[in-house]
Amino acid sequence: MKETPSLFTDFYELTMAQIYFKKQITREACFEVSVRRLPEHWGFFVMAGLGEVASYLRAFRFSQSDIGYLRSTGQFSDDFLAYLTSFRPDVKIRALPEGTAFFPAEPILEVAGPLIDAQLLESYILNILGFSIIQATLAARISIAAQSAAVVDFGLRRCQGPVAALRSARGAQMAGLPATSNVFAANVLNYTPSGTMAHSFVHVHESQRQAFRHFAETYGEGSILLVDTYDSVEGIKDAADVAGELYDDKHLKLRGIRIDSGDLLELSRFARRYFDERSLSFLKIFVSGDLDEFKIDDLLRRGAPIDGFGVGTRFAVSRFAPAIEIVYKLVQYGDRGVSKNSPGKQTRPGRKSVTRIKNAYYTRDVVRSFQIQMNDVLKPFESAEDMQTIQQRLIGELSLLEDSVKAIRNPATYPVEFRDDSDE
Repeated sequence: MKETPSLFTDFYELTMAQIYFKKQITREACFEVSVRRLPEHWGFFVMAGLGEVASYLRAFRFSQSDIGYLRSTGQFSDDFLAYLTSFRPDVKIRALPEGTAFFPAEPILEVAGPLIDAQLLESYILNILGFSIIQATLAARISIAAQSAAVVDFGLRRCQGPVAALRSARGAQMAGLPATSNVFAANVLNYTPSGTMAHSFVHVHESQRQAFRHFAETYGEGSILLVDTYDSVEGIKDAADVAGELYDDKHLKLRGIRIDSGDLLELSRFARRYFDERSLSFLKIFVSGDLDEFKIDDLLRRGAPIDGFGVGTRFAVSRFAPAIEIVYKLVQYGDRGVSKNSPGKQTRPGRKSVTRIKNAYYTRDVVRSFQIQMNDVLKPFESAEDMQTIQQRLIGELSLLEDSVKAIRNPATYPVEFRDDSDE
């Protein structure tokens, strides 16, 4: 039987749902998703993951196998399990469109429907949105740091599982990173696959030059030669020799080299001088090796002549922000607004609208009681948008954020105002 996603939940979602069912606590409820605070050095978030949320809602059901497992726990009655057999969540969603910038504490997604329906979706929606938002935001930060240089996602082998790798690649795609090494993600996402060679490719050849020659003869102008298997300076020289020979013999312009270790600033400077002195200015310089937005920013600020970056581990696992405090909280039950008052975890009651104030740039967000209005940033959501629309939205959003909010280190705080009806 086809697998279903309904058991991807925390056990207490089901134990609560059983009581709601038996006691007929089933009025309309509204849950709100927000993120409590930004990671250190982050000035904004990017909304992501809605396409996967839509797929989850379409697939949600309890199979006979699921029901059998729940029965085996001894915690659920036959009448409740019979109810789950035909259960399909009937909810309406409002959300920030994917690619929208957002900020702490403001609502980014609202789930409204019968209490059981909305409650049971909590755990997996948070699972989907949390890492998707992290990776889209981190990819945007990396793109900002890289300025006009190309950045490729190399993170597959270090990601915590295939699903995380797919979400990571999609975040990179949203932020306009041009390619991924993840072939599965490239296929699923209609994303460009990219790759060069591994050190093992060089090892199995009798010489580094032979390895470079074989690769270049096969892939021609798309060839990028990995130069740091042995000595990086000698690798740069060997790559230049092979590139020069192919240019002289066939007028073939190889694409460039990749440096994966060592002092990337000095090695890139050496490579640029060496290539230019030999009339090989067409060779591009790509670097990789434990890079993140901070290292990329530092390299370019120091004048490194680097044309592109590969980001792996630190991007794929979001080393400096591996989790965010994303929460799914009840804000309204029936016609009664509800809130949480725990220190550091307070929520505000009732459904809400978010308005973004703009002059030349965005100046602040205003969160107030729900109003049907055209300029509400939270929009009804039913299905995923195409990637080009999302990418263009993110480009526009970043262009409207002040540079100080987008700073890689110590960004300015973007103001979010919360207004009561009495403030109007």
